[in-house]
Amino acid sequence: MKIYNSTQNNTLADDAKVADNFFSRSVGLLSRKSISDGEALVIKPCCSIHTFFMKFPIDVIFVNRKNKIVGLHQNAPANVILPVYFSSHYVIELAAGQISAKNIQKGDIINLEE
Repeated sequence: MKIYNSTQNNTLADDAKVADNFFSRSVGLLSRKSISDGEALVIKPCCSIHTFFMKFPIDVIFVNRKNKIVGLHQNAPANVILPVYFSSHYVIELAAGQISAKNIQKGDIINLEE
C-alpha cells in the first residue's frame, strides 16, 4: 500500500503494511529493529498507541475518518504512551524524522492507495 499526502502533494510511504486484526495490531513494529524511510505501518482502528518494548523512535500520525490529520508526534521514544485522540480512526507509524522531512502538518489530507 502507498500513503499519499494530497495537501502537501507528496508520498509518505511506498511500502505500507496494515495492522487491522488483534494479532497484527498487538505486534505492530515490536518485532522490528528499525523502520526505513518509505516504510510505514497503518494501525486501524486506533486512537492511541504506546511504544513499550520498541527498539527505535518513530513518527506517529493520527488520522480521522475523513482522512484528515488530527495529531502528530515526532521522534516518539521507546516506553511512552502517546495521548488519546478520540477523533482518530487510524494511526500511521513512520521512521523518525519523516514528519519534518515531508513537511506533514495537522489538517493535511491523507490517501491510502492499494
